[in-house]
Amino acid sequence: MYFAGLILICVMPLAVSFGVLFYRAAQTHEMAALRDNAYLVAGLFNQGSFEYVDTLEAGGTRVTLISPYGWLLWDSHAGADFDVNRGNRKEFVQAITYGSGEAIRSSDTLGAETFYYAIRLLDGNVLRFSRTLYSLGEMFVSSLPILVIVTFVILALAQLAAHRLTLKIIRPLTRFDFDNTEIVADSTEVFYEELWPYIKKIDHQKQEIADQMIALRNRAETIEAIIANMREGLVILDEFGLVIAANKSVLDIFEIAHEDDIAQKNIRHICRDPELARGVKQCLDGVRLEKNFTRNGRVYNVFLSPAISNESGLGAIVLFLDITEQFKAEVQRKEFTANVSHELKTPLTTILALSEMMANGMAKADDVEGFSTKISSHARRLMNIIEDIIRLSEFDEDKAQKDFVMVDVYKLAKLVIATLQEKAAENAVTIELTGQPLQIKANRHLLDELIFNLIDNGINYNKESGKIVLDICKENSWCKISVIDTGIGISKEHQGRIFERFYRVDSSRSKKTGGTGLGLSIVKHIAEYHSGKVVLDSVEGEGTTILCYIPF
Repeated sequence: MYFAGLILICVMPLAVSFGVLFYRAAQTHEMAALRDNAYLVAGLFNQGSFEYVDTLEAGGTRVTLISPYGWLLWDSHAGADFDVNRGNRKEFVQAITYGSGEAIRSSDTLGAETFYYAIRLLDGNVLRFSRTLYSLGEMFVSSLPILVIVTFVILALAQLAAHRLTLKIIRPLTRFDFDNTEIVADSTEVFYEELWPYIKKIDHQKQEIADQMIALRNRAETIEAIIANMREGLVILDEFGLVIAANKSVLDIFEIAHEDDIAQKNIRHICRDPELARGVKQCLDGVRLEKNFTRNGRVYNVFLSPAISNESGLGAIVLFLDITEQFKAEVQRKEFTANVSHELKTPLTTILALSEMMANGMAKADDVEGFSTKISSHARRLMNIIEDIIRLSEFDEDKAQKDFVMVDVYKLAKLVIATLQEKAAENAVTIELTGQPLQIKANRHLLDELIFNLIDNGINYNKESGKIVLDICKENSWCKISVIDTGIGISKEHQGRIFERFYRVDSSRSKKTGGTGLGLSIVKHIAEYHSGKVVLDSVEGEGTTILCYIPF
């Protein structure tokens, strides 16, 4: 289309130029013919013959005879005005002066541009010839149909030629394989060598783009794999709080089956916790903050960070970090600190009070022996507490010595029972050992402490005339140590915390028996230290069974 327009722009000036040239040539030819006829007729007039005048009039030539004074004597045109003097006409003046003259002007009589040619006759009169000339506009109007037809023909031919030429020019480019540019160097097909540097440049850029796409794809896959396998929950929100993406951990936290069930939903519809909703709103306003969030018994530390690019808000990133275990550990640490302080303060207060009374002479001679016994008892309790705390700290820091040797558990249990037999008798508790000799590889001292704590705990919380059965047997690949008592039992609400440090079901009974509240916690750590486990089964008011499994 543009090519056709360009051709049209070029053809029109060319047509106008040729028209002007043809017009000038035709005008010159017509004027020359009129001069020749004028000389011929003038010769006839000088000889007295007027027959040729009618022929000229029929051919469109006007013949006028003018006196030397400028008055019209005869005119071949019927509408001539004889009252007008022609003495000032240019062609007349030139004819009188030089014998002939000519001029081109608009004729009042003919009403058109006219060529005049005058010749002075022998009798002094002037014979003038005139012919109307076609104007350039008339010539263009008359030739316009031909010009239009020729122009359309040229345009059609030019369009066809341009189409064929364009196809010929672009054919090598359309057939060129940009995925295998090396073919060009060996190909016999016509190709523009000037384009080869650009082809190589395009090929190089295409390779760079391909490498960048591979790098971006690998990076995206890496990020997606990291996010998908994160234990932490990750949610990406847009500026309206709608979920753009969420990983599997988030689906598990909010108990959602599939990511499509959460996509493009407002975070407030998924989690209706008002505190978290306020945090999300603040984050979308550009505030970075941190909050704690509880769901289904789990505690999460939620980090809310606004996603900002070029100082414009794009949404928010919400990270859910499960801190349940840390939270529980912190609670236990606080409880442990409080319990340790209480357990140490009670005997220390008693020791301090009794020792001050003895030092100040306030104690009677008969009371000194009793005070000394109480001081010794409370000091021993302090030592027991401290030793138990040190033992637990060794387990926490994994500093306990793994001096594993072959130990006969049944024989070791006999020795422990013998040690606690006197205490059992004082509490009217019977201890019975059943089972069979079993050899396992373990730390003898720790295993001794485990059995001691289990039996001692059974004595402390047993009923009067109660019974403890210690059974040593083999169960699959485990050595099972069972301690069954007929004591007060443990209610369901306390069974989940019975192995916590300083946790007591009956604090008054523990103080009476002198327990530290660390025995069962030490039992659990010793079992786990040997890659074993502890199982509790108890019924309140009927008794307790504690099963310790130690692998062979």
